[in-house]
Amino acid sequence: MRRFIEIIKKKWIRDGALTLLLVFILIAIFLIVNILFNNLDLTPLDFTKQKLYTLSDESKEQIAKVEKNVTMYFFGYDEDGSIITLAKQYHDVNDKITIQVINTSERPDLAADYNVNTASQLVAVQSTERYKIIDSSEMYTYDTSTYQTIDITEQKLTNAILDVTIADKPQIYFLSGHGEYGIGSSSELKTLATYIENDVNDVKELDLLTSDMPESCDVLIIANPSSDFTDIETEKIQNYINAGGKIIWMQDPYRSIANWTENTTFPNITKILSQFGISFSNGVVCEESADNMIAGTPDLIIPEMTYNGIVKDLYTDGTIVLLDSGKINTVSSEELEKLNVTASPFLESTDSSFYREDINSDVTKRLDTDEAGPFVLAEILTKKIDDNTEATLVAYSNSLFATNYIVKIADSLMTPISIRQNKDIILNTVAYLSNREDTIRIRKDTGFVEFYSITESDNRIVLWIIFTIPCLIILTGIIVPIVRRLKK
Repeated sequence: MRRFIEIIKKKWIRDGALTLLLVFILIAIFLIVNILFNNLDLTPLDFTKQKLYTLSDESKEQIAKVEKNVTMYFFGYDEDGSIITLAKQYHDVNDKITIQVINTSERPDLAADYNVNTASQLVAVQSTERYKIIDSSEMYTYDTSTYQTIDITEQKLTNAILDVTIADKPQIYFLSGHGEYGIGSSSELKTLATYIENDVNDVKELDLLTSDMPESCDVLIIANPSSDFTDIETEKIQNYINAGGKIIWMQDPYRSIANWTENTTFPNITKILSQFGISFSNGVVCEESADNMIAGTPDLIIPEMTYNGIVKDLYTDGTIVLLDSGKINTVSSEELEKLNVTASPFLESTDSSFYREDINSDVTKRLDTDEAGPFVLAEILTKKIDDNTEATLVAYSNSLFATNYIVKIADSLMTPISIRQNKDIILNTVAYLSNREDTIRIRKDTGFVEFYSITESDNRIVLWIIFTIPCLIILTGIIVPIVRRLKK
């Protein structure tokens, strides 16, 4: 019996030592493989249908041409997040592009440079000359017809890199001196001006009484003048038009102007607009279609869109909201032809809409005297000056929608510029007129699937499982035979 026990002990010690050696070998192999793959820094496999986390060939082609150094600072993102996985591929294509994930507490200098707080999640794309900020909310949009999320992260990152490496920034001027909405620190269009500036444009105010029209003016923005232009200013604007000028004109109904009366006329403004065959209304357009109004309010209109270069990114997955909008009156097609003007409406009210001059009356009830819709709310007007020159006016029969006023909608306080895609349509208009439309358009349908980034805690759990399960199997393989022998 004693001899038998001695044999069992020797065999158990021998088998146990071999098993322990096997465990150490498995652990060593796991560690070596893990270190090897970490050092290789391989791009994770992308099994998503739309290749959400893989740089497209279109981006690679454009990024390979970038000759300036660009740094992409990611604030509020995890090192192992999906957007960082995508961003690192830009460096793989072009080593002039570098990626940095920034902790604001460790780099307060960078946080201060880009006005970033601890709660912010954004990307600052910086070249040697300029930078552009992309907020995390701009990385996706929503298709209102299919109820699916559209990922535009790659589109935003690629175009931001291309924007900050362009040779010259477009020059955008806001006309002043006639009660227009301004762009100063506490003015109505300050937020819009900031957005336009962040889109890599130079933004300035222009007073034509004290200065000439700059030759460098790429786009002139006229936002709701409440008094007429002088003859001198009118001549300068006409000369700008004849030289192929580009204008964005946003106008609220005149009845919203404090000094407006029944006899108020703006002959010089009318003179300029008549060159393009249009005028703005004095009254307000209201909707009866529940799908085309906000919070059941008839004068908060969601217009119908016609596809063009301005709304192409909003056409299927975006909406804008006009607040107390007027209508655009356009002359007949025969008269437009005489003016050498082509008119292309792209925002309109529905057949269920109506127009009323008296905006102080109850617009929730349609009257027999109201004019029936639809009505043109925004329009591109292209005027042929000669065989080589064209002037373009993009007219909006509303300017309130682009302001940073505080308004109350459905018991919520908000700024009109932040509602739906209001800022996007104005930024698109500026880009359209300055020939700065997105170089590439990459929109990946994410459906209802959300990407889940593995955290450090999750990683520890995975490693614990990888180590524990093999060890438990090995221990079971040791204990079970011993128990069986003891039972015998």
